[in-house]
Amino acid sequence: MASEEADSRSRLAQVISPALEKIVKNASWRKHSKLAHECKSVIERLSIPLASTPDAEPESAVPGPLCDGPTELSLADSESILSPLINACSSGNLKIADPAVDCVQKLIAHGYLRSEADPSGGPEAKLLSKLIDSVCKCRELGDETVELLILKTLLSAVTSISLRIHGDCLLMIVRTCYDIYLDSKNVVNQTTAKASLVQMLVIVFRRMEADSSTVPIQPIVVAELMEAVEKSDPDNSMTQFVQGFITKIMQDIDVVFNPVTPGKSPLAGHDGAFETTTVETTNPADLLDSTDKDMLDAKYWEISMYKTALEGRKGELVNGEEREDDLEVQIGNKLRRDAFLVFRALCKLSMKTPPKDTMADPQLMKGKIVALELLKILLENAGAVFRTSDRFLGAIKQYLCLSLLNNSASTLMIVFQLSCSIFISLVSRFRVGLKAEIGVFFPMIVLRVLENVAQPNFQQKMIVLRFLERLCVDSQILVDIFLNYDCDVKSSNIFERMVNGLLKTAQGVPPGTVTTLLPPQEVSMKLQAMKCLVEILKSMGDWMNKQLRIPDRQSTKQIEPAENSPEVATFPLANGNGDEPVEVSDIHSEASTEASDVSTIEQRRAYKLELQEGISIFNRKPKKGIEFLINTNKVGNSPEEIARFLKNASGLNKTLIGDYIGEREDLSLKVMHSYVDSFEFQDMAFDEAIRAFLQGFRLPGEAQKIDRIMEKFAERYCKCNPKAFTSADTAYVLAYSVIMLNTDAHNPMVKNKMLADDFIRNNRGIDDGKDLPEEYLRSLFERISRKEIKMKEDDIASQPRQSMNTNRILGLDNILNIVIRKRGDGSHMETSDDLIRHMQEQFKEKARKSESVYYAATDAVILRFMIEACWAPMLAAFSVPLDQSDDEVVLALCLEGFRHAIHMTAAMSMKTHRDAFVTSLAKFTSLHSPADIKQKNIEAIKAIVTIADEDGNYLQEAWEHVLTCVSRFEHLHLLGEGAPPDATFFGYPQSESEKSKQPKSNILPVLKKKGPGKIQFAAASVLRGSYDSASVGGAASGAVSSEQINSLVTNLNLLEQVGSSEMNRIFTRSQKLNSEAIIDFVKALCKVSMDELRSPSDPRVFSLTKIVEIAHYNMNRIRLVWSSIWLVLSDFFVTVGCSENLSVAIFAMDSLRQLSMKFLEREELANYNFQNEFMKPFVVVMRKSSAVEIRELIIRCVSQMVLSRVNNVKSGWKSMFMVFTTAAYDDHKNIVLLAFEIMEKIIRDYFPYITETETTTFTDCVNCLIAFTNSRFNKEISLNAIAFLQFCAEKLAEGDFGSSARDKEKEFLGRVSPSPGRGKDGKLENGEIADKENHLYFWFPLLAGLSELSFDPRSEIRKSALHVLFETLRNYGHLFSLPLWERVFESVLFPIFDYVRHAIDPSGGNSPAHDSDGDSSELDQDSWLYETCTLALQLVVDLFVKFYSTVNPLLKKVLVLLVSFIRRPHQSLAGIGIAAFVRLMSNSGDLFSDEKWLEVVTSLKEAAYATFPDFAFIEEGTIHNHEHISRLSNGESADSRMPDVEAENLHIQRFYGSISDAKCRAAVQLLLIQAMVEIYNMYRPRISPKSTLILFDTMHDIGSHAHKINTNSALRSKLQELASLTQMQDPPLLRLENESFQMCLTFLQNLILDRPPSYDEAEVEVHLVDLCSEVLEFYISTAQFGHTTKPSSLGDSLQWNIPLGSGKRRELAARAPLIVVTLQAICNLGEGLFKKNLGRFFPLLSGLISCEHGSNEVQAALSEMLSSSVGPILLRS
Repeated sequence: MASEEADSRSRLAQVISPALEKIVKNASWRKHSKLAHECKSVIERLSIPLASTPDAEPESAVPGPLCDGPTELSLADSESILSPLINACSSGNLKIADPAVDCVQKLIAHGYLRSEADPSGGPEAKLLSKLIDSVCKCRELGDETVELLILKTLLSAVTSISLRIHGDCLLMIVRTCYDIYLDSKNVVNQTTAKASLVQMLVIVFRRMEADSSTVPIQPIVVAELMEAVEKSDPDNSMTQFVQGFITKIMQDIDVVFNPVTPGKSPLAGHDGAFETTTVETTNPADLLDSTDKDMLDAKYWEISMYKTALEGRKGELVNGEEREDDLEVQIGNKLRRDAFLVFRALCKLSMKTPPKDTMADPQLMKGKIVALELLKILLENAGAVFRTSDRFLGAIKQYLCLSLLNNSASTLMIVFQLSCSIFISLVSRFRVGLKAEIGVFFPMIVLRVLENVAQPNFQQKMIVLRFLERLCVDSQILVDIFLNYDCDVKSSNIFERMVNGLLKTAQGVPPGTVTTLLPPQEVSMKLQAMKCLVEILKSMGDWMNKQLRIPDRQSTKQIEPAENSPEVATFPLANGNGDEPVEVSDIHSEASTEASDVSTIEQRRAYKLELQEGISIFNRKPKKGIEFLINTNKVGNSPEEIARFLKNASGLNKTLIGDYIGEREDLSLKVMHSYVDSFEFQDMAFDEAIRAFLQGFRLPGEAQKIDRIMEKFAERYCKCNPKAFTSADTAYVLAYSVIMLNTDAHNPMVKNKMLADDFIRNNRGIDDGKDLPEEYLRSLFERISRKEIKMKEDDIASQPRQSMNTNRILGLDNILNIVIRKRGDGSHMETSDDLIRHMQEQFKEKARKSESVYYAATDAVILRFMIEACWAPMLAAFSVPLDQSDDEVVLALCLEGFRHAIHMTAAMSMKTHRDAFVTSLAKFTSLHSPADIKQKNIEAIKAIVTIADEDGNYLQEAWEHVLTCVSRFEHLHLLGEGAPPDATFFGYPQSESEKSKQPKSNILPVLKKKGPGKIQFAAASVLRGSYDSASVGGAASGAVSSEQINSLVTNLNLLEQVGSSEMNRIFTRSQKLNSEAIIDFVKALCKVSMDELRSPSDPRVFSLTKIVEIAHYNMNRIRLVWSSIWLVLSDFFVTVGCSENLSVAIFAMDSLRQLSMKFLEREELANYNFQNEFMKPFVVVMRKSSAVEIRELIIRCVSQMVLSRVNNVKSGWKSMFMVFTTAAYDDHKNIVLLAFEIMEKIIRDYFPYITETETTTFTDCVNCLIAFTNSRFNKEISLNAIAFLQFCAEKLAEGDFGSSARDKEKEFLGRVSPSPGRGKDGKLENGEIADKENHLYFWFPLLAGLSELSFDPRSEIRKSALHVLFETLRNYGHLFSLPLWERVFESVLFPIFDYVRHAIDPSGGNSPAHDSDGDSSELDQDSWLYETCTLALQLVVDLFVKFYSTVNPLLKKVLVLLVSFIRRPHQSLAGIGIAAFVRLMSNSGDLFSDEKWLEVVTSLKEAAYATFPDFAFIEEGTIHNHEHISRLSNGESADSRMPDVEAENLHIQRFYGSISDAKCRAAVQLLLIQAMVEIYNMYRPRISPKSTLILFDTMHDIGSHAHKINTNSALRSKLQELASLTQMQDPPLLRLENESFQMCLTFLQNLILDRPPSYDEAEVEVHLVDLCSEVLEFYISTAQFGHTTKPSSLGDSLQWNIPLGSGKRRELAARAPLIVVTLQAICNLGEGLFKKNLGRFFPLLSGLISCEHGSNEVQAALSEMLSSSVGPILLRS
């Protein structure tokens, strides 16, 4: 044990003793004797082993910083051992100091010193601090080797884990290294010093970030720091030396501490790996610029590992020693303090300015430069703590911003460049905490340089441009800048100004402007500006891709979706390094999440733009500006608010503010008063008050305006300082004087300046007649003369450029003063303390004004506003060079810019902006004007292809431009190959003469070898077309020169660089487009194709063929998408199919056929409609096209589809049948025949397929057949079609469709062994098909179609149709349900008669309109009436009878039909109707119930009432001219010269009509009576008394009506006058009257006789008695009419009878039979009843006796009655 200890003791001795011996050796001079003595004693002590020193001295037990292996030495021991070393270092002797410093380094490196070194710490800390201090002092020796040694020692000290250096000690070390760097004569030492400084900084800040002194640290990469001295190190030997130096120190310490440090071992392996990657393979720039994400990730990972290691360690230590824990905390605080102190020191060093005359000397600026370099490195590698802790942000604002302010205006480029780099770090990594500061510096450092286009400092501007390019690396930065500055009312539009500045730079110096740039400089600057613009777009695009999750365009790899957790989403850390979540959320707390609220962004941006507009209006016309701002609610309308706005708003022109408030108008005056009243002048000196007052505006030039303003000022000053002057007048005059003095003293135009005495004299007696104190006025004079009263920005207003700039720098002009004014002087910038102070005030104000909230952009919508702001400059920047330049690099940049712009505008669906870029790019392809094509146009074509490939999903309508380019390209490509153009196949046919005119010889040389190409095609394209012209070139006009042709040939050869395959890829890739995009693509392609096909000179089918291709490629898309695609395509095919150019139309239809064949290969499930939709274009073209060839082609196409794909046709049948239906109506016989032939084949061979899936197709098939039945070309076709309809009906009755194959099998099995539930037809037994509704749906069209044929003019067709119709109904009626029958009657059968019921007009002839073809149509009508109508009506009746059990509820409807016939004023029709009525009754009367009979008799009654003959018109009519009538009736024409002939003729016609109508009605009524009698006789027992009585009423009414007319003497006499015309008997309706009354009697008598149940005897008897009396009365009155006694002229006594005339006799004879029957009826009344009514009858009987009679039957009957009935009663009584 002891030997080991001795051994270890000797290890410390081994380090120290040799060094001390060397010191003793070199310290031989007397003045060092004390030191030598000290050394010797220490050597002695160290030679004694430790064991022999007992623990006897308790007071020395305080542990010291030195430790020897495991043993800690006491403080006293440590002090005694270290003291000689400290003294030796401080000796000032090189030879003594050298070994001492070396020894200290070894002690540190080998870990013998363990404690803190801090002059403010405890005794051991102070001791170590002294030690380090002494080492630092050795620098003064100025020896190069010692310098290296010192650096080695100090770096070891800072790196060491056991020796912890803090506070002033650390600052001392940094300062020493800094001084060595500045003062050393040796370049190697300088470089080493700089490298050591960097390494130290890295260590200090890394420890601060990790909050631990033990965090592992890799050596830095020296190569990066060598810029300054590269020239002196050609072979890299120095770099290697320095790198070795640093790496060795770091590794030595690592080796010593690795085994000791707990918790460190797990990382050892990683450390090594890290080191090698760091030193060997990493690009040094990556390490220092920290743009390499992996490196950073590694660093962060490392920190987090450390934290976990420490956590673990804390856990272990808790049990035993808590001291360690406290220490850990202490370390944390100290580490932060160290970092803060070092940072502050560097900022101060960077501000040190050497004396003025040496400022441009880089050597003397070395200190400043290295400090800036170190700051740059620091910021670029800053961790989360530095970036977010308030203390460090405060330090940045307080010290670093000041340093930037100092240095950013430096004329020394390296200083400016470093300032820029520091600023870029602030922007990219600290922007959350430095919103206001960045808002100030960005315009100052970047925009100021950028916007100076004409006379910039070239290097400075290039630095700024590169800076902007680097800024774009992190896409978040730009968006954040826009959101926080351009959308913030109080900030300058940084983004917008940056883009505009870049645009101006890219466009170069405006012509005619003086510039300091050399041409090559300008070129490189323009190029760099272009690069920046492209980078900005690319950066925005990347950000958008991230937000919208658009996969990266270069790789197919998807971007991992950013999590939506607030930490990640809200603030992606600078340069994309995601830090640990802990740190992120730290930042998150400051970055407001409000950014995601899009509406607020929109509002803020809109508000800002409007406010700026208002300000710019104000700067032209103040009144208008204020009005605008009030109207847009940017300013309130009260004077106070306007005044506040004028005082505080930035960007207002101060001169115009003065003008505005000086106006005399009411509002301006009030505003001025409010403006002045807003100042507080309490306790201010008078001149100070004026200064403050005049800072905000320039006094106007007009005396009255100044007067008003100063008057108000004086009033306000006196109000604030009531004791200053006796009255406001004094202040007013004095104010004027002061302003005069100011102008006098400071205006260079004034030669004789005013003196103090003059000033005093001028102000005599102004204080109410008294003078103001002289010393007061004198001091006032002094102050004004010394310091001019001026506006805040007076110095900038003199710069015209600034005032012209539309983007006025909002509120930053004042900050730029120091920069701009000094530059104007041409002197270097001085940063006097005064100015700096002024700037700091600006910062504070800025910070106060702008919102402190920092928004982090997360919503892609913000890009819209960014694009709005930058699209126009971008478009200008890329278009102009494309047009004018031929430089490949520039062109490549422009095209890249276009690509990014289109990608972004398209993905954000900003249509206008996207189209602007796409059309510009399309124009640059120059394809519309092939004679101008150059290499750059070829590049543009390639760019368009790339865009189509990458952004196809977002192009929407812009596809049209892309596809137009493709079309034009293809055209030229074919020309180049010499293929004959499409026009040779598709051109409009030319006349022979035109053909002969074409030139024959000039064939293009290049085309000769390839094939015959005619000159005109090439020539057409040589002439330069405009971009918008539809065809590729215009039409050729004039001859084409050979040079033109040669240049065209070379241009066409250029096109071969772009392969057709690349173009084709656009189409093949269409299947990769998303669902919306493919539809846009198809729409565009159709549009382009239309343009191609419509070209009159040169139709082409390129795009049409492509449409077929892409339809084929995309056919497998989901149905939903495919149907949308097809919607577009079908319209297109229809339009093209109807094209006037027949060849094109044929080509289109054939293309459609190919597609349909492909489409029909796909299976379709039942009830879908896609096939039908797909084939619609055929139908539409078939209907619309006027070309027979097309129609025939369509029929052939469809037939081919049917025949080849019949298994797959499902809903497609519908369209096919529609095509055939259309064909059936075609005007061309061949088409009809062809179509029917195919129909025949379909129905014969493929009928089962038609109805296999889609039952509705059956209906279409039927409709199609019906169309053919109407064919007017060929009766055969019509008859065949009818036969097919019958076949369809059979199939329908069999009912084996509407079911799939599976059901068919079942049905088949069912038939083999019929299940008990089925009847003979396999139907359900109740005789109704189960699914009645469907059935109705199928039967109906078939039957309705047949029914319509009953109007066909051709009688065979009519017969055949009726036959089939009724045959079908008879055969299959048992399958029909009542609802179906109802429909059949309503809509199939009754309509057959509609024509009859409406079309035959009342006169019985044709209406006058039809006279011309009267004969033929009358004939047709008659044949129709007699053949078809009679037959049809009979068949309807028979059907009704046959299916009475089902259809009985329809009786009423059938009766209505029959009655409607009977009511017709046309005898034949009525006859047909009556016959049918009788037929119905005779066949089905037995089946009727009482209710049904009631319906029957009611309808008879209705018929009777409707047919009463009407003589009213005849009765009223007066006819003047009988010959005229007779002439008319003989068919002669009236003499047209007679007056009112027209009216008369019309009247006569009506008269004639009404006579024939009356005759017709009388005849019908007779028929009706016969029918009633017939029916009554047939069914007398079945007819109920109620019904019989209705019949009785009917008959009675007929009789009464007839009697009324018969007894109308006026009417009769008129009819007799016209007897020749009317040919009616004298009492016109006598027969009708007799027969009806006779039937009445029969009805009543039979009722009494039959006594049916439920009859009311009394009622019937009453009827009978009334009837008999009535008949007898009528007879008697007739007989006595004309038999009346007339009084003679001779007197009353004489009367005589005039005998009856022959007419009267005939009438009475005709009435006699009725009377006889009546008398017999009276006799048969029965005794009681007769006796009861005898009193009523007797007068009538006696009357009969007194009449004359036309025949003696009446007398005979009367005598019979008297003897048999009356006699006995009289006798009895």
